[in-house]
Amino acid sequence: MSSEDQNENEVNEDGPGVNGDLASWLYVLGGIPMMIIFFVVLFGVVGSCDSQNVMLHG
Repeated sequence: MSSEDQNENEVNEDGPGVNGDLASWLYVLGGIPMMIIFFVVLFGVVGSCDSQNVMLHG
């Protein structure tokens, strides 16, 4: 049995592992809430400007 046949038979049936490095935790704990806050503030500003008929130039 060659090494190529042996590599084809070795399959990780557990799926991908958990990536527990610092960057992934900072993204989940900091990045996602910041994106939510950003979009809430953005749509809030656009909605308040729309209700006062203010044109945002850009």
